[in-house]
Parts: sequence; structure tokens; C-alpha cells
Amino acid sequence: MNRTAATITVHPGGVDRFWGLLTPAEHAVLGAAGTEREYTSGAVICHEGEVTRHVLVVRRGLLRVTATKAGGGEKVLAVRGAGDIVGERSAIDGLPRSATVRALGAVRALILSASAFASLCQRHPRIAWAVLTVVVARQRDADRQRLQISGTATQRVAAVLIDVALERGIADQGAVSLSQEELAGIAGTSRESLVRVLRSLREEGVISTGRRKIEILAVERLYDLTT
Repeated sequence: MNRTAATITVHPGGVDRFWGLLTPAEHAVLGAAGTEREYTSGAVICHEGEVTRHVLVVRRGLLRVTATKAGGGEKVLAVRGAGDIVGERSAIDGLPRSATVRALGAVRALILSASAFASLCQRHPRIAWAVLTVVVARQRDADRQRLQISGTATQRVAAVLIDVALERGIADQGAVSLSQEELAGIAGTSRESLVRVLRSLREEGVISTGRRKIEILAVERLYDLTT
């Protein structure tokens, strides 16, 4: 695996995102209430701490969500893919952004103002329910990640591969670039430990690795390793 960046792919496909929870009619309602915009690779959609209240629905591409660590530097919190909603919390509570969001490659997103978003949720209960479903799922993810902090390096890396490749919408896109340092940071382990774990997973046939690529071959085995 290349030191600078890696691609993660997975078989089979992932779970539905926010967009996938809605009907074509609701897609049309959302589209009419917002504006689609293109972002170039590396573009910052929002900065941690700023007060902006628009909501994005990713239509194509990937977004990297990061936050500043207590000791400085950035920690990757999530990667959002096609169909994911981003920024819903600030739109609801009006508080500053809790993370910085950047485009990973070219991105197209549907942008809705906070007022338009609130109006849609009030007038269309299924849209509000889809938002609630996403918020609850992300809270469960956060709870699970906190519990896994005390786990072994293998458990943490397996959980990260599951989260990044399946639960963050990456499977729908096929791949995402993350450095070994970023993968290690998400898993709360050193790069050296990450390399050892990936080697072990490769030898067991759970993953295969190539130049800038990690391919997940046995998702069910990763789930077994997190328990």
C-alpha cells in the first residue's frame, strides 16, 4: 500500500443514504427548494467554528469532514458520499459548524438554506423522518466509536474500514483516497500498527492491497473482528 494515499473499495454495496430514504416525488421537492452547485477538488464547503446554516445533499463525489484536535492538527471524522446530507445540525440549532468540510475530488451538491430546510421538514413528515433516521444512525456510530477506543488495533482498524467503506457512502462511489496517516488517526493507532493490521488482514484474505488501494473482500469477517 502506498504511503501517501490509498483507495478503499468494498463488496458488496453499502446502505441507503438520506437521499435513498426518499421517494422520487420528495427528490423533486428537495430539488425545487435548493440549488445545485459544483465544487472543485480541495474546495472548503464550510469551516469549523463559522456560523452558516445551509444544508447540503451530496449528489456526486465525496466530502471529507475534519475537526481540530486538542493538541493541534486535524482529525478525520467522516467521509460523506452521494446521497448523504451534511450540515443538518447547524441548520437546526443555529450553532457554529462543528467541523470543516472539504471536497475530495469534484463534487456536486444540492444546497438548501436553513429556512427552506425547516419548511420542507415541517411540510413533509417523511423528509423530517429521513433526517431523524440519519441523525440517529450517526449518533450510534459515534457511540460505537467511543466504545472501540479501548479495543485492540485490529478491532479499531476493522471498525474504521467498515465505517469508511460502508456507512459513509463510499461503496456507492467505489473508492475514496485517504492517507495511511489519516486511516491511523481515525482508528486511534500508529501508522506502524496500521501497517501490521493491514498485513494481517491481507494474509487472512479479508482485504487485498495494491498501489493506493485497499479492497475489502470479506465484509462479514470485518464485523467479526470488531466484536
